[in-house]
Amino acid sequence: MNDGVHFQSRLPLAWQTESKQSPFEAARFLDVLGAIEHVGDDTPDPRDAKLDLQLVWLARLLTPALPPSVEARIGIEHAVWFQAQPLPSGARGWVGFSPSDTLPFLLSLPAQIIACEPSGSGGHRVAARWIIEDQMLREALERMVFRHHREQIRRKREAGL
Repeated sequence: MNDGVHFQSRLPLAWQTESKQSPFEAARFLDVLGAIEHVGDDTPDPRDAKLDLQLVWLARLLTPALPPSVEARIGIEHAVWFQAQPLPSGARGWVGFSPSDTLPFLLSLPAQIIACEPSGSGGHRVAARWIIEDQMLREALERMVFRHHREQIRRKREAGL
C-alpha cells in the first residue's frame, strides 16, 4: 500500500470510536491551517496575526491534551502508524491526529482498518484507509497532504545540498 503522495512525521495520533467534529468543521480547520502555515514573502496583516493567535488559543482550549506522538505516514488514501494495542481488520472509526504544531487541534477523520500486524518493536503497525464521503473534507485533506509532501521534499533537497 503506497499512496504515492504522503508525508511522514511523528505526530499526536490515536484511533477513536467516535468523531470529534463534523466534516465541515474538519475541512475548515484544514483550510485555516493551510492559510496559517503558508510561508510566503508577504507580511501578514496585523489583524490576521491577532486572529491567528486567537485561533491557536481556541485550539488549545478545545484540545487541552493530545494523544501521544507516534511515527505515522499520512497519505491521500491511507494512514499508517504504530501503536501498542492491535485493532481488528475491518473496524470502522476515526483517526484522530494533530497535523500541526502551530495549531494543536485533534482532527478526526473517518477510516477503516485494513491491516494490523505485529511490528518488531513489540507494538503493531496499523494501516487504515480513509472513508471520507464529504467532498469538501476530501479536498481539504488532499491539499494538506500535498502541502506537507512538498515541504518534506524541499527539506530533503536542502539537506542534500
